[in-house]
Amino acid sequence: MYEGAFRILRALGDGRSLSRDDVVRAAGEASSVVREVTERYAKWFEIEEGRIRCSDRGLAALARELVARRAGQTPDSSWREAYEAIAAERSAPKRALDQIFITSGTAVRRAELLIEAGDHQRGLLFLGDDDLTSAALQLAGAGRKVTALDTDDEILGILARNAAGRGWEHETIRHDLRQPTPKAMRARYGAVFTDPPYALEGFRLFVSRAAEMLKPDGRLYVCFGHSRRASERGLQKQRVLTDAGFLVEAVFPDFNEYQGAEAIGSRSALWRCRVTPETRPLVRGEVDGELYTSRSPNS
Repeated sequence: MYEGAFRILRALGDGRSLSRDDVVRAAGEASSVVREVTERYAKWFEIEEGRIRCSDRGLAALARELVARRAGQTPDSSWREAYEAIAAERSAPKRALDQIFITSGTAVRRAELLIEAGDHQRGLLFLGDDDLTSAALQLAGAGRKVTALDTDDEILGILARNAAGRGWEHETIRHDLRQPTPKAMRARYGAVFTDPPYALEGFRLFVSRAAEMLKPDGRLYVCFGHSRRASERGLQKQRVLTDAGFLVEAVFPDFNEYQGAEAIGSRSALWRCRVTPETRPLVRGEVDGELYTSRSPNS
């Protein structure tokens, strides 16, 4: 569900009838957003003499969303061992692809955050998934279709095999991001999650492809870290997000823990960004050259 609609429904979820200004204050959304949502989802609201309340359909939509986001529920991470078993199917990290695997605790945190935010329901794409975060999300009970794109046949095979065996609705796509984005994938996804290559060239490419693939109200989750002694490298990546027209909604410091990556303290932050009218890819078309810290995958 569109986040603005969710916040407005939640503000009206107790059945109250509020003035438009009171809805703005209760939901924390601008008056223009309140107007857009009440017009776009007219069946969810009843408006009379300038006051707004949830209709029965709106309350039902809110209830479904709260269940999907598990609002008020204690997260259940009993599936962590199942994730560890799937992760154990991988061979050693492929340094040529900048693969450094996350800890199972990080997989749990990622899955819980995505479910709490409701982004698993909006058409979620993992842009590179050697961490098997899409599998963690399914094990956590997302119950929705998830897409994982990668160039690593081993990773795609592990995901496809487990999806078939466990009954997940899971799409795997083999695509090299150095090639142009397929038309069928442009503006298709409500959220993109990526832990891109450390090298700036690879980071720019992954962010650019995400910009092409996201819907106009989409969200980007992107991971990156840097040494305290090399803060300029973090600044360079912040500039990429700004130049690509993404609005940073939240930063979760030290969110990701790695089985390696000692050069950045074995941790990275998770940045949650929103698409804006100025969002645009910084890289278009086919790309040549180095994308990874060590070397390109085909060199």
